[in-house]
Amino acid sequence: MEYNINELDELQQMREQIAVLRSKLETQQIVNERVIVASISKGVGNINRRGIVFSIFGFLAIPFCCGIFYAMNYSDGFVLGTGIMLFVCLCATLYAHIGLRVTNVSRGNMLEVGEKVLRLRKLYVYWHLWSVPMILAWGYFLYNEVCVIYTDPQMRNGFLIGAAVGGLIGAAIGLNEHFKVLRMADEVLSHIK
Repeated sequence: MEYNINELDELQQMREQIAVLRSKLETQQIVNERVIVASISKGVGNINRRGIVFSIFGFLAIPFCCGIFYAMNYSDGFVLGTGIMLFVCLCATLYAHIGLRVTNVSRGNMLEVGEKVLRLRKLYVYWHLWSVPMILAWGYFLYNEVCVIYTDPQMRNGFLIGAAVGGLIGAAIGLNEHFKVLRMADEVLSHIK
C-alpha cells in the first residue's frame, strides 16, 4: 500500500509542476504578443512619420517650385504642369499612408493592419511605373523651357548641368527613402505573420 501512496504523491507533484509550467507558458505567450504588438506599432509609427514628412515637403514644394519657375519667367503652362505633377505626387503619398495609424495596431486586429501595410507596400512597389514617365516628360518640358529662356549656350549648359546634378541627388535621396519604407513595411508584415 505504501508503494501506491508514493506513486500518488509523485503523480500529484507532477500535476502541480505541469500546472506551474502551463501558467508560465501562458504568461510568456502574453508577453510575446505584447512585444510583437509593440514592434508592429513602432514600425507602423515609423512608416507614418515618413509619410507625414513626405507630405509636408510636398505641401511646401508646390508653391515654392511654382513660385521659383514663375519668377524665372517660365511659361505659365510649365508652371501649371509642375504644380499639377507635384500635387499628384502629394495625393499619391497621402493615399498610400491613409488609414495606417498606430492606434489601429493596438486596438484593431492584425489582419486588418496587415492588409493596410500590404496596400501601402504595393503602392510603393508600383510607384515607378507612373512616376518615372511623368518625371521624364517633365524633364523634356524643362529642357524646352531652358532652351527658350537661356539663349546663351554657356548659361543654358550650366543650368542644365546643375539641374541634372540636382535631379540625381534628389533621385538618390528619394530612392533611399523609398526603399526604407519598403523595408519597414516588410518588417511589419513579417511580425504580423
